[in-house]
Amino acid sequence: MRHEAISSTQINIEYLLAFVAGFAEAVCILGLFGSFTTFITGTIVLAITDFASNNPNYITKSFILFSFILLQVFWIYLIRKLHLQKTNTATIMLFIETGLMLLFFLIGSYIGKLSSPYAANTFIISFFAIATMSLHSTIFFRVLNKRAPTHFMTGNSTNLFAAAFEMLDNFRADKNISDLPYPQASAKAKYYFGVIFGFIIGVVLGTIGYKIWGFPSLALPVVMTLFTALSTQQHGAPPTANS
Repeated sequence: MRHEAISSTQINIEYLLAFVAGFAEAVCILGLFGSFTTFITGTIVLAITDFASNNPNYITKSFILFSFILLQVFWIYLIRKLHLQKTNTATIMLFIETGLMLLFFLIGSYIGKLSSPYAANTFIISFFAIATMSLHSTIFFRVLNKRAPTHFMTGNSTNLFAAAFEMLDNFRADKNISDLPYPQASAKAKYYFGVIFGFIIGVVLGTIGYKIWGFPSLALPVVMTLFTALSTQQHGAPPTANS
């Protein structure tokens, strides 16, 4: 596997999707009793530790975990079917994510602040949150074929630091630009920094938004996801990062 050259002329929808992931994750952490909906590894750890600590929040996290698994199987199946019938699978799935995010926003706004991790309305909102974000991660891995996961910043930061060292090697090489050992180093560093920065901004605004408005703050990621879907429709299928 090798990466294609990173084009500066393409719209990097990863920046927008990273913002959406960070925003939604912040809202879920604050509104769903400390539950992750995109970082499923964290959900497993917290479910086990909450259970060991007799913290009833493990009920919500266990529901999210099992829902995530079942829904991701469904999304993968649906994407496989669409790939056989459609040429714009990415756009279709992003519109579906927009619809789910809209339902997450509307139901959360109607129900308001949750009082218990095992109340019925908690499970209802949790379901739409996990439906939205499980699709978010499935779109990245099964459709977009992008380099930078929009919800997994550990890998992105590793690639950012690796690109920084490549830039340092270029500086030490003392060669013409065309002969640099890592000609894509600067572009890669900007790319991964953009994704990480987008995620962080999403987390910050999601935190502020939920603290002030609660679940209605999700109106912003609804608009951002819709804009992303429309962008893929206008510009065609995003270029693959693999060859």
